[in-house]
Amino acid sequence: MMELDKKDREILYPLDLNARQPVSSIAKKVRASKEVVGYRIKRMTEIGLIKGYYAIIDLTKLGFMNARVFLKFRSIPPEEEKELIEFFIKHKRFWWVGGITSSLYDLGIACWVKDVLDFHELKDSCIGKFRNKIELLRDSFYSNIYSWRKKYLSEKHTDGVQTIISGRRVFVRYDEQDVKILTQLSIDARIPIVELAGKVGLSVTAVKHRFKRLKDNGVILGFRPKIDLEKLGVYWYKVEFQLDDYGSKKELLAYFAAHPNAVYAYESIGGGTDIEVEFEVENHTKFREILDKIRERFRGSIRNYLYYVWVNEDKVSYFPMAGELLLKTSEDKNK
Repeated sequence: MMELDKKDREILYPLDLNARQPVSSIAKKVRASKEVVGYRIKRMTEIGLIKGYYAIIDLTKLGFMNARVFLKFRSIPPEEEKELIEFFIKHKRFWWVGGITSSLYDLGIACWVKDVLDFHELKDSCIGKFRNKIELLRDSFYSNIYSWRKKYLSEKHTDGVQTIISGRRVFVRYDEQDVKILTQLSIDARIPIVELAGKVGLSVTAVKHRFKRLKDNGVILGFRPKIDLEKLGVYWYKVEFQLDDYGSKKELLAYFAAHPNAVYAYESIGGGTDIEVEFEVENHTKFREILDKIRERFRGSIRNYLYYVWVNEDKVSYFPMAGELLLKTSEDKNK
């Protein structure tokens, strides 16, 4: 863990709200010079605290569904575990891969699929490849993903900027140029417009127009830095709740949205949970305090729960799809 002072954390907060904003804008918000802010961001990047920048892209707007799978490995050598994890990291259909510390699971993966049959075929072809190395798996579809920025970074936070990726698919027309733009933004969310225009072969004006349209249509939901949580000095906990009272979901979500340490919540179909939430906290004691308060406040609503820790985020790319697949889907939808 690196030593971060108050100013570093103040800089990370607006950067987490909108990673595309210029350094000058962040400087005004934290009341520091542009040079100081630029230097500190560069330093945090050099030591690996900031590992890059990505766009939050909602592929449900392009006709896809969001599925996830938790895996428990058999007793296999470490090199075979590494081979299995690397397979999912490199595979273009999986947008998220993360390691788990739990007696239940070792790895979580998420993927974009066209429909249930597509997921079945993807699971058979990919997970089936390693089925003899997997003891247990659990799959489900996300119906809603709620994302809040890291409010705990700043005492002066005003809101967490909630982002919702919905399971309700609404098709937005797109073409090859849109795919190129989304691809570049998923690689580097802070890429300048002029450089982006050069990479996709369009004028700056055309890129600005498409960029705005993709944001207005809800395809692009935001831009965030990839932050190494270990270097930040926090732990990433996930809690799965089973409820006796489904009517409490709305109140639970409102509670999570207001909590400074809550960063994600999920509603899913399948998997045996009713609502899930993730917290980033400095230690286990702090996490237990948070969990105990939730259990007390919603005592009559929560039937059961379990929790575990994400130990690393091996991959996050909301747009990992092969362009050919997206374009084929676009052509099919536009017929």
